[in-house]
Amino acid sequence: MDKAISLNENVTRFIFQKSYFRSKDKTVRYNAFMPHRGSGTTSVYRVIGLADVDIYEIGKKFVADLFDKLLMGRADIGVSEILKHDLSVIPAPDPHPRHANICNWPEDQSKHKMIAMELAADAQLHLIGGS
Repeated sequence: MDKAISLNENVTRFIFQKSYFRSKDKTVRYNAFMPHRGSGTTSVYRVIGLADVDIYEIGKKFVADLFDKLLMGRADIGVSEILKHDLSVIPAPDPHPRHANICNWPEDQSKHKMIAMELAADAQLHLIGGS
């Protein structure tokens, strides 16, 4: 996988909790994109050139199985949409070469929710089995 992340790429945030999406209108909730309290980053995976089945295989094998969680779906978003918020997407090839992190969240944590809400609004939800 090329290290440089293109503005034209999409990344995906794997969904493991019902609280990360709205079933009724099939939209992503902001908490799906909130940065991890410990690392201050949001884990995503680069999906350029992959079929849905391959994307879900990465999510199952490298995230769901490792953390004993049920993979429910994913939220896809363009890298360009992330960068509009002065965030960055940095390759982090552990545990998988396509893994990356959304970084450079503001120091002021009160801004996290606002940014995460905008990211969620720009993301496209894909549920497994169309639930």
